Amino acid sequence: MDIRKHMSLVFHFFVLFAFFAFLVTESESLTSLPESMTVTEWVEQQINGTVNICKDILGTKWKNDGKKPLHYSNAPLNVCVPNNQAFNEFVDVNEDGILKGGFSIAIFCLVVQELPFKVQPVFKSFKSANYTETVQQLQGKDCEVVAGDITITSKRTKFADFTIPYMSSEIYMLVPATEKWNQTLMTLLRPFTRRLWLTIICACIFIGVAIGILEYRVNNPEFRVPFYQKILMIIWFPVSTFFFHEGRIQNRFSKIVLVIWLTTLFIVIQIFTACLSSWLTVNQLQPKVPKEYHIVGYQHGSCVEDFANNYKQNSTTLAELRPLSTTDDYKTVLDTGKVDAIFEELPYIDIFLAKYGDTYKKVGPLADEPGLAFAFSRGSSLQQEFSRGVVKVTESPDMTELKNKYFGIQIPIPAKPVDSFPQSLDVHSFFLLFIFMGLATIITIICSEISLIRTSTKISPEISMNIMSLVQSISTGSNQIAEIEH
Repeated sequence: MDIRKHMSLVFHFFVLFAFFAFLVTESESLTSLPESMTVTEWVEQQINGTVNICKDILGTKWKNDGKKPLHYSNAPLNVCVPNNQAFNEFVDVNEDGILKGGFSIAIFCLVVQELPFKVQPVFKSFKSANYTETVQQLQGKDCEVVAGDITITSKRTKFADFTIPYMSSEIYMLVPATEKWNQTLMTLLRPFTRRLWLTIICACIFIGVAIGILEYRVNNPEFRVPFYQKILMIIWFPVSTFFFHEGRIQNRFSKIVLVIWLTTLFIVIQIFTACLSSWLTVNQLQPKVPKEYHIVGYQHGSCVEDFANNYKQNSTTLAELRPLSTTDDYKTVLDTGKVDAIFEELPYIDIFLAKYGDTYKKVGPLADEPGLAFAFSRGSSLQQEFSRGVVKVTESPDMTELKNKYFGIQIPIPAKPVDSFPQSLDVHSFFLLFIFMGLATIITIICSEISLIRTSTKISPEISMNIMSLVQSISTGSNQIAEIEH
C-alpha cells in the first residue's frame, strides 16, 4: 500500500513538472515572438495600433490625450530613425531593424504629447552610410520626419527643415589624461588671494602702530629714535619682542595687544597650512594635448567628418583621418596611441566620459554647431508645432531624468578648465577674525589711555608733602629777600 502511495505521488509530481515545463516553454515562445517578427510586420502592427513604441519607451509618462482632435491629414506620421550602432544611447535599433528606444526617440515621444492635436507616429529604421543620406530620405514619400541624433548642418538644410535643437552640440577634442606636476614658486602664495595677503600685511602694521602708541605714551626709551627709525620699529618691534627677546615692553597693555596679535597669527598660519597641503596633494589630471597631430579619429558618418577634412587641409602635420564606429573603438585607439586625438561632438564625448571616467579629458570647444534636432520634409506644417513642443520638453524636468537614464549623466557636464586647483581663500573667510582683532586692539588702547589719565591725577602723600615744604621754603626765602631790600 505504501509503495502504491509513493508511486502515485511520483506520478502526480511528474505530471505537475511536465505542466510547468509546458507553461515556461509557451511563455518563452510568446516573449520571443516580437523578437522574431519581421520589420514589415512590426510596421503594420504600429499602423493597426497593436504596437505603441512611445508607450513602451515612456511607460507611465505616455499620456497622449485621446480627447485631442486628430490632425487634419488623419494619417499616420511616418518617422524614419537612423540605424546607427555607434551610440545606441540616442537611437537603439536591434539587428532585425526594430526600434527599441533611445534618448532621441523618448524626446520625440514627449514632444508628440505636447502637440495640440493627436498624431500616430509610425517608426521605420533606415540604415545609411551617414546621417546626410538619412535626411535625404525626406524627399521621398515614405518618410515625413527623421527622429534621431541629427546635427543641423548647412548641407542638410538643403533637404529638410529642422526644429529648434533639443540638445546643444559643439565639437571638442578627446584626449587621454595624464598626471602633470604643475607646481611653481608661486604655489606657496596661492592658498590666499592677493587681497588677503595685503590685509594680513596691513594687520601686522596696525598691530605695530598700536604697540608704538602704547609704548610711546609711557616714554619707552626704545622709541626715542628718529622718525624713519620709528617706522621700522612699528614693523619690527612686535616680532623682535616675541621671537628674539630684543624689545622691552614697559606698558602692560602692550602685552595684551601682542597676545591678540599672536592668537590671530596662529589661527591664520593653521588655516594656511591646511590649504597649502590641499594645493600640494591635489590630483592634477590634465589633458595630454599633443604638440602635433599626425593621426586623428572621428565618428564615421557624422558631421564631424567635414570638420576633420577641413582641419586636415589647413594642417601641415595631419597625415591621416581614421573613422571610428563605437565607444570601444575610441577607448582602444586612445589607450594604444593609434590616434593622437579624436574629434567629436560634445553629447557623444559626455557619454564616453560618463562610461569610462576621468582617465580621458575633453579640450575645446574647437567649433560651434547648431545642435541636435528633428528633421522634417521641406514645407511641412508640423515643423513649427514640433519646435514649440521641443521648447516645452527641454524646459521640463524630464530632460534631466532622460539624460540620467540613457547617458548616466546626473547633470550636464561643464567644460573643466585645464588647471583644476582648489579655491584660494579671500578676505571674507577671515572677516570676523580681523574685526575681533581690530576692536580688541582699539579697546586696549582706550583702556591704556584711561589708566594713564587716572595715574596722573593721583599724587601720593609724600609727594604732596615735599611739594608743600618746597613751596613754604620758596615763600620764606622770598620774604627774607624782601626784608633785606627794605
